[in-house]
Amino acid sequence: MGLCGAISYIIGNIVGAGLFITPTSVLQQVDSVGLSLIIWSVAALISLLGAFCYVELGTSIRRSGADFAYLCYVKWYPIAFAFMCVGCFVIFPATLAIQAETFSEYLIKCFRIQIFEDTKKFYLKKLIGFSLL
Repeated sequence: MGLCGAISYIIGNIVGAGLFITPTSVLQQVDSVGLSLIIWSVAALISLLGAFCYVELGTSIRRSGADFAYLCYVKWYPIAFAFMCVGCFVIFPATLAIQAETFSEYLIKCFRIQIFEDTKKFYLKKLIGFSLL
C-alpha cells in the first residue's frame, strides 16, 4: 500500500460515513450553526489525533494486522483475540450496515423517490441497505 492508499485507509476508518450522517443531527441538537461548527472542529481535531496515533503505531511496529498486531506486539494475546472477535462479529458488520443504510438514504434522495409514510420509507431504506450487503 502506498502513501495515498494509506492516507485513504486511515481517513476512511477514522472519519468514515459519520461525516455524511451526523451533520444534520448535530445541527438539530444544538440549533446553532456556529456551535455546530465548533463541535465539528473539536471532533476533527480528536479524529486527527487518533489518525496520528495509528500512523505512529504503523511506522513503529512493522507487522501486518493493524490493531491485532499491535496488541500481540505488547504480548496481550487474550485482549488481541477478544478485540479481533469483537471487530469481526460486531464492529465490522455494524459499520457496513450503517454505511449501507446511509448509501440507501442518499440513493432514495438521488432518484427523488417520494414516500410520505415514515414506515414505508424506513423499510425501503432497510431493504436497499440489506441488498447492498
